[in-house]
Amino acid sequence: MKAFVIMGRTLKAVYDELFLCVFLSVMWWLGTILILPAAPATMGLHHVANRVANYKRVDNSFFWEAARQHIGRGWVLYLMNLVVPAALLFNCWFYLNTQGWLRMFGIFWFWLFVVSLMVGQYVFPLFWQQDEPSIKLAWRNAAILALRHPLYTFLLLLFQLVLIVASVALTLPLFLLLPALIAFSANIGLVGLLQDMGLAPQPPQVPPR
Repeated sequence: MKAFVIMGRTLKAVYDELFLCVFLSVMWWLGTILILPAAPATMGLHHVANRVANYKRVDNSFFWEAARQHIGRGWVLYLMNLVVPAALLFNCWFYLNTQGWLRMFGIFWFWLFVVSLMVGQYVFPLFWQQDEPSIKLAWRNAAILALRHPLYTFLLLLFQLVLIVASVALTLPLFLLLPALIAFSANIGLVGLLQDMGLAPQPPQVPPR
């Protein structure tokens, strides 16, 4: 199944770029802790991950370059990716704690929350995948891809949840690898879909020995 191939490629890409992934993860955590650089750090992380997904050269300089670009739009994407799922989760919690038939709305809001996570994992990758980055197009295309390929997208989301649980359990990967793992998974997952549509470069051919 395509999703499992993508999972394998994600783990291989992280292994191949291990030291870069540690750098990216540490920078993302620092940006998140300091708050103000949170969105730029996220933009830089996904830009590098998107280049990896598209078989392009990567190094630390691409992180810094992207962190300085699109700061305003980066914050819009960052806040939307936080606020939308948080609002849906709050509605889910609220209705599940009511009495009677209103609790049924909790299930409805829960599935909307899941869909928002499925859509959200494509947003930053799509922003960098575009020739001319656009927030509106990134969200629209993310929603289209998630709804057209629900099983693939849901399996990618489950894979990311497994990575989160394993990283928390092991502790050290949580700080040194998890942000890069999630970003690589989302970007490689997106490119995997686009490859099937002929909208992204195919893997480079390995010359025969």
